[in-house]
Formats: sequence, C-alpha cells, structure tokens
Amino acid sequence: MRRYTLTIDDREFVVDVDDLAADRFAVRVGEQDYEVKLAGAEDLSRASITPQVGSPAAASGPAAVATPAPAPRAMPARAATAGGNADTLKAPMPGLILEVSVKPGATVERGQALAVLEAMKMQNAIRSPRSGRIAQVFVAAGQSVAHGEPLLAFEPGA
Repeated sequence: MRRYTLTIDDREFVVDVDDLAADRFAVRVGEQDYEVKLAGAEDLSRASITPQVGSPAAASGPAAVATPAPAPRAMPARAATAGGNADTLKAPMPGLILEVSVKPGATVERGQALAVLEAMKMQNAIRSPRSGRIAQVFVAAGQSVAHGEPLLAFEPGA
C-alpha cells in the first residue's frame, strides 16, 4: 500500500492506494473508500514511470494520484544507456535484489512481477508499470541497489 498526501487548492488529502489486481485498486481518500478500475493508461512525454507513481484515482476523488520522480543522481556506468526517461524502471527503495524474472527481449504485461527486492527484511515484488518489451536488465540476483537506481529499461514506445 502507498500513502500520498496531496494539496489541492490549499486543501490537504491523505490518499491510500492498494493494488487489488493489475487494473484494480482500493483507494481511500480521507475517510471514504473507493474501488478503482483502471480504464486506460498512456505514457506522457517526460513522465517518469516507477513503482512510486500512483494510478489515476476514482472520478469522484482527486483527478490523479502521483508523486514527483526522485531527484536525479549519478547513474552507474552499466546503466548509462538507459538514461532517466520514462522507459527506465527504477528501484523504489534501497535493498537487495533477490530475483529477476525477466530477460532482455521478454514481453511483459502491466502488473507482472519483474523482480523481488528485499528491504528491511521484507520481500517486495517489483511489478511492471506498463505492458511492453524489456530492452535491458541492469541488475542481477544478489546485487544491492540504491533508491532510484535503474533496474531495467523498456523498449521505447513498446
């Protein structure tokens, strides 16, 4: 579950978002609960797609749930070709990669488990934020990663 604090027109909203399925979410805005079905998704130019970015919320709730991408940091040499664009999936937190489930060239669906990241003795499934084809994988099982470090890259526009 992710918690977001949004300020809209000087009003603060606490929004909790929990994945139910690849296209369904349980969303709580203040004291009101919604079950949200994602009807469509599109990549916006210059948008950063990471597990930290939320999905659109219910029509009766705030227009969108999103957090800004983390501040850029120096990229390790192995990930230099990926850049910091919307086609790069980054680590949502520091931890240890326990498993990588995909290889370059693999076709993935939105919500599909791509890797397992252990952080604070908890195993976290890193799921695909969109459908597409994997261009590069920058990490391997047993590797430590920092917050925001590239994990894999999607083929552009795929």
